Amino acid sequence: MNVCPEEIRVRNRRRELASVRRSKEYQQRQRLLVLDKSCIWCGRRDHLLIHHTDLADYQTPAIYIQALDKGWVMCTYCHRAYHSGRILCPICKERYTKCATCYQCMPQERKDEIVARKVRMKLLKRRLNKQARARSLEKIGK
Repeated sequence: MNVCPEEIRVRNRRRELASVRRSKEYQQRQRLLVLDKSCIWCGRRDHLLIHHTDLADYQTPAIYIQALDKGWVMCTYCHRAYHSGRILCPICKERYTKCATCYQCMPQERKDEIVARKVRMKLLKRRLNKQARARSLEKIGK
């Protein structure tokens, strides 16, 4: 099994930083920093953590702990959504989305466009499958 050196470095760094996050010093410092604060996205006051905003924070464990001061306070749900490329819907502030708004808050015209595109794609797929089936039957001589 071939693994690129960069992937090995990332794994080792993650393992090292995970041990730092489990340390009492890190947990106490994080607890103090999130005390009486709320998530910058959704406003929740529970399940809070600090999101490191600078890649330089990950160089050494000592810097990683010191950099907590300049991180963002986020709840675990928003933090997970942020790292998967989603945002909190700016209108309802209830659902995460990869678009400008969640589907529920979208204007009806946009919803109609999405449904029409899905129908077109379904019809196209059906037509292509039918053509492929006809070509394969033609090849075998039926």
